[in-house]
Amino acid sequence: MTPAATPGPDKDDVQPAITAHWSARAPEFDGVASHAAFPGLWRDVLEAAFQADGPRDVIDLGTGTGACAIVAASLGHRVRAFDGSPEMLAAASSAAHRARVAIEFEVALIKDVPAQPGSADIVTMRNVLWTLEDPLEALRVAHRLLRPDGLIVVSDGVWSVAPQYRATYAPEVAARLPLHDGITEDAMRRMLAEAGFGEATAWHHLFPTPPYPGDVPLFVLSAGKGEAGAATDEWTMAPHDLG
Repeated sequence: MTPAATPGPDKDDVQPAITAHWSARAPEFDGVASHAAFPGLWRDVLEAAFQADGPRDVIDLGTGTGACAIVAASLGHRVRAFDGSPEMLAAASSAAHRARVAIEFEVALIKDVPAQPGSADIVTMRNVLWTLEDPLEALRVAHRLLRPDGLIVVSDGVWSVAPQYRATYAPEVAARLPLHDGITEDAMRRMLAEAGFGEATAWHHLFPTPPYPGDVPLFVLSAGKGEAGAATDEWTMAPHDLG
């Protein structure tokens, strides 16, 4: 069955339509999600990507139902997780309770996250950049949140390859999201560099089997915070440019 389209946005603010979309999906989201179908695979890959030899302070941006946050907490890290949808966070809280892990969940859009600059060792962003009107600014928020030796771990994919398995926004919402069709690994590497991060390392080769249906090309990348002032303003992406 084709998912219902999200109602169209206000002409000046697309965020309420995006939040409403995910709030409506929250009750059944984990029933079709890759992290629920392959929890062990995601745990192994994320554990490798975190490159941590002990507990770290982790911030999960756009946590949704808590996939990255729960993995991080199960590995012994101290985790704060943020999302703009209260319904998604309610589902995440229930999942964390079932997993018997402690996570501090808070309702906040990425641009409004109430965390101090330099307060995180690791920032995670999984399958969130394609839902944003300004994904580069979200990466810059992640950069500010990290300590000087901090690490971002980001995962996404080219979702237009298998439209039958993806979420559906109304056309007027999708048109305002530059990564709505998804993003390639190469384009993500360029965005990370633009946001000020160092050279990225790939981890998705550790999946022994594709974690998404439809052969969706995905990536899991980590990158250090890099040198202060490294970011420039050269990255641009037109709608539906997959890099």
